Amino acid sequence: MTEINTFDLLDSINWSALRHAYGSAWDVPAQLRALRSGNAEIKENAQRSLCGNIFHQGDRYEATAYAVPCLLKVLEDSSSSAFARVFLISLLVHLALGYADTFLPNGVNFPEWQEFAEKKQGLEFEAEMHQSHEGFVNRAKNHEERASCNEFRNRMLEKHCRRAKDELAAYKAVKAGVPVFQTCLDHYRLLEKEEDTVVLASAIISLGLLNGRFDDARPEGIDGLVSRLRSYSTDTRPLVRWAAAVALIRLRYEEPEHVDTLISILADRSFKGLDARECSARTSFPFQEGDVAGYSVKVLGTINADDYPGAVTAIFDALPGSSGLGIIMLLEGLLALVFGPEPEHMKVTPFEQLSLVQQLTVAALTGMDDKMWERADSKYPLDIWNIPAGS
Repeated sequence: MTEINTFDLLDSINWSALRHAYGSAWDVPAQLRALRSGNAEIKENAQRSLCGNIFHQGDRYEATAYAVPCLLKVLEDSSSSAFARVFLISLLVHLALGYADTFLPNGVNFPEWQEFAEKKQGLEFEAEMHQSHEGFVNRAKNHEERASCNEFRNRMLEKHCRRAKDELAAYKAVKAGVPVFQTCLDHYRLLEKEEDTVVLASAIISLGLLNGRFDDARPEGIDGLVSRLRSYSTDTRPLVRWAAAVALIRLRYEEPEHVDTLISILADRSFKGLDARECSARTSFPFQEGDVAGYSVKVLGTINADDYPGAVTAIFDALPGSSGLGIIMLLEGLLALVFGPEPEHMKVTPFEQLSLVQQLTVAALTGMDDKMWERADSKYPLDIWNIPAGS
């Protein structure tokens, strides 16, 4: 049976009728084909264009899902460079999940997301939108202004519905390509160049983000993936070891040694697995801007402090050597680790009702040097979790 090349099907799609950020998506086929060009400038121009039109400021569009199969095909192509693969892995994950700061380190809860997206297509959401804009419409001073307000409300409703549909379609298209990400593991397993290691680590992180356990369900193929990730968690390359630990914690299949890998990153600031490599800057690690410590703290914030008290100690030990945004990052990770995710509503829990780890954390924060809080925004995370600190 002859395999169908997705690029051969490009012309069978009516791209002019599809939308991207700037209107008709008539130009997308040429940009996708340019990704396979032997001319570096043409290829990079196509990459920039696609980042701007099918993924614009975090939004996905009708044309996005249609472009994904070709992006996966280029990723799978053995002739693609390490730089091209890192770019494609990054773009595909962002097409699936949105802006990194909205999904790291947890990915998405797909069943919950799908339910929310489907709700936006229904009459109940339409009624909610009409009610939320009622005051805006009623303030209209005349018939023309009221008509304009109604038109605006209808546009907003259409935009919300369309966005939910496009985001879901993009996610499903990328998720269908998970086997392609797995081929990257096979291809780069034994390659030792720095840029090859970045591709391997990027693919590992992506597999952790694009898979998941929800309501204790076991996704198809998860056992095989976890087995492979565990083999990478003992790899000789620090970056690969770290990426495997991150992915296993994300999938909730971690062992104590995987948490220890992340803790060691905070304790050993000489670790240069991501952001101080000698390879080309064009092959930079695509997640958290290469900030291994920052990513590690975010991931540690998702585990249970009672199970891993060493993680709390590691973050406290890292605070004195940090400044500015580093302090905020560490505090956010610490408070998520000890008190759970950022609360939606302000909640005050009496000190005596806190767990032992929580009590010790509050006491330690309260007793820290006031110099820690000299920056006005340093206490911002504490305000979010309603935690006192300093004198």
